[in-house]
Amino acid sequence: MANRLASGALALLTGCLGLPAHGCPSGQYEVCVSGCICLPDAREVLGPLPGEVSQVAAGALQQWIVQARTDALASGVEAIPTAIRDQLAPYYDASLLDEVHYRIGDSSELGTASAMLNDPDVKAVTLVDVILFRDREGALRDVALWAHELKHVQQYREWGVEGFAARYAEDPDSVEAPAYEVQTKVTKALRAKGEL
Repeated sequence: MANRLASGALALLTGCLGLPAHGCPSGQYEVCVSGCICLPDAREVLGPLPGEVSQVAAGALQQWIVQARTDALASGVEAIPTAIRDQLAPYYDASLLDEVHYRIGDSSELGTASAMLNDPDVKAVTLVDVILFRDREGALRDVALWAHELKHVQQYREWGVEGFAARYAEDPDSVEAPAYEVQTKVTKALRAKGEL
């Protein structure tokens, strides 16, 4: 899952938060409506965001996750590709691998995900037990990306959708760090076996 789901939700709510843009100076964030501008990070100006803002962002994020999952299921999903499943069996239990499905998103699905995540480069989004991939290559070949997204499925199982959204709205890095950790672990293992 992309690294700034909560920041994206907060950006939609506050109009002045998001991911650091490649074209913006350090400490500034890109805000795009019909065009894009760089604005100072509101957290640097105002300090930590109040809990109420995080709660509102978490509620909006939770609703989006549930609706996006419903839409993805209605559009059709597939089981994890066998080759990916086999490579990730040492890292995840069979019940999780059985539960998860994926879909290659169309431009509108990924456009919404990119807006929510405030990240135009998002490669995949985990919607509880459905992983929405940007492209076929990622879905069929990127084992490390799958490992990352499957960690989010574990988090949804442990915390529920409401808990996941709340944690992501409050501190997205605390949600993403374990996913990047397993992604790195899998990448190293694949390199050691000469499969990457």
